[in-house]
Amino acid sequence: MALSLEKRLKQLAGQEGIDVIKFTDAAPFQNYALEESSRRDPRIALSDAKSVIICGIYIGGFQVPDPQDRSIGRFSRLILSSFYFDVVTPLTPLISELKSEGYAAIPCDGYQDRSVLPLKLAAVRAGMGWQGKNSLLITRNYGSFMALGGIITNAPLERDAGEKEKDHCGKCEACKKACPMGALHEPYRLNVDRCLSYLLESQGELSQEVRRKMGNMVLECDICQSVCPWNKKQKAKFTKESALGKLDLNEFFKLSRLVQLSEEEYRQSLGYRLTGVDYNTFHRNVIYAMRNAPS
Repeated sequence: MALSLEKRLKQLAGQEGIDVIKFTDAAPFQNYALEESSRRDPRIALSDAKSVIICGIYIGGFQVPDPQDRSIGRFSRLILSSFYFDVVTPLTPLISELKSEGYAAIPCDGYQDRSVLPLKLAAVRAGMGWQGKNSLLITRNYGSFMALGGIITNAPLERDAGEKEKDHCGKCEACKKACPMGALHEPYRLNVDRCLSYLLESQGELSQEVRRKMGNMVLECDICQSVCPWNKKQKAKFTKESALGKLDLNEFFKLSRLVQLSEEEYRQSLGYRLTGVDYNTFHRNVIYAMRNAPS
């Protein structure tokens, strides 16, 4: 008996190293986790969209630079994961399978496609996990350290059986208490105007408060994830050579090294593909992080 399209897609996902794959509908999404909520519609990208495929890859297992060493620039685990893989490439065989059946399929990485497909909200709708008090997707098996990718398609895929994942944050407020900027003043809602991840990507000058509280952070902030009990539960590990070969991350991310990178060197070794920000923003943050480092 031939496998259904859904089962073939799940089989391909496993072969490509995707840890979780879920299907949901393509109805518009409303993001209530942000204080400025907005409506996002997959049908902007594909007018006859019927389904959304959400794929997750666990990024909690690889080695990160020493967080206690203030001479090393801190980057989010999501950015660091880009040295090991990207979440869009593994979607290619799934897209090919859909197209071989006569369906359209559009990949989404969550950066350029935020206004069309909010991956976190789609993952919650699909039952992959729940939206935690830190406003991020949290899963039972992998915590919140998941890199998400999606596919918008007009294939009428059957949704996975079962209800949406329940909220398992309980009375825990570790993320709220740990946030250096108080961006999580209300559970499940993020004030982006106070979040270091957003502020460090903004252009122009940083306020004195941000400069002081960013410490040695260069891009994005994982504090609300690092303190989450669901991330501390995870034991899964993997070792994989990075895209740049065997890499000494402590040396690679030394602030004294990063500040010397030219714009061309930044583009080649980090660049927009990995960080999502331009050179001037990156260089500004490195300079402020160096000023916060002990002399």
